[in-house]
Amino acid sequence: MTAPELQPLNWPTELAYASGEPTSKGQIKSQCSDFIVTEDLGYVPCGEGEHVYLDITKTDTNTDFLARHIAKVAGVPARQVSYSGLKDRRGVTRQWFGVHLPGKAETVDPDWQQLHSPEVNLHQTVRHLRKLKTGVHQGNVFSIRLRNMNATEALEQKLRLISQQGAPNYFGDQRFGRQGGNLNLALLMLQGKRIKDRFKRGMALSSVRSYLFNQLLSARVHDGTWLTAAVGERCMFSDGFSQFDAGAEIELDEVQARIYTGDLAPTGPMVGAVGHVIANPASDYEAQILAPWWPWIEALIAQDMMAQRRSLRLWPKDFTWCWCEGDILELNFHLMRGSYATALVREITLVEQP
Repeated sequence: MTAPELQPLNWPTELAYASGEPTSKGQIKSQCSDFIVTEDLGYVPCGEGEHVYLDITKTDTNTDFLARHIAKVAGVPARQVSYSGLKDRRGVTRQWFGVHLPGKAETVDPDWQQLHSPEVNLHQTVRHLRKLKTGVHQGNVFSIRLRNMNATEALEQKLRLISQQGAPNYFGDQRFGRQGGNLNLALLMLQGKRIKDRFKRGMALSSVRSYLFNQLLSARVHDGTWLTAAVGERCMFSDGFSQFDAGAEIELDEVQARIYTGDLAPTGPMVGAVGHVIANPASDYEAQILAPWWPWIEALIAQDMMAQRRSLRLWPKDFTWCWCEGDILELNFHLMRGSYATALVREITLVEQP
């Protein structure tokens, strides 16, 4: 892969809306308490083992920054501190961090009270047998307040439609760094610049895959196929785990019915190396959409990135909304891991963030 083959990725991008561009405007994250996230780990630490799980609420604090601070308090290398998912800095977020303390008895735990500050509140510590790995949590519970909103029938229709069919599962802008900086960093890396920070390298390469997924999803939202299965379509169950390929035409009616009920959703590629690809209408269409970015895909494959699949639909469980103090719209919902609340919000209103 030679440098001239890679062209800078356009930023910012214009992504299609499932129900038309919102006509209302509002403010998000005017206050940290307007964006509350609670991680749903999905399991309970067993209480023993050489991994210490920390249940922490952080306010206006970067997840990776806090992980490095935890490492200093624990007296261990940063690589021995882990978390399941990155959480928004601007907000009040409760999540788990894991610290590997090999060979250390429970009686000699670090002084975790050193973590307490106006921005950090440690709720509990508990031991577990296994490392807290990236992406193992079940999902996140959100409570979001949008300010300076006007209650209109068009807005209510959008909210009702989201409760019935969900929203496009776009990666949020935060995935790409400030002003798309992660994409620029990826371009420099793939052109030969050496980046020592492993975390930055990973974020940069992941941002390119996320960008290409958004482009494909936007194309399918634009042509109305983001919730329509074709022959060979890789579909994902709503639990976010099991997948299967839709078969012949005769099976599509049943698959489509399950998509409408929310049991299934079509998926899109997180590009990378794949095995033998069977040509079918679904794979041919994806290749057609992604063709303009093929040099980028080849570059990612050269970085040993393996292909994955991601649901095209963001499905908010227990989705409710209410009006507070006249012009404040409060949204409450649960999302599976990997989905962005801001992708749901963008379908509702044109947001302004202080």
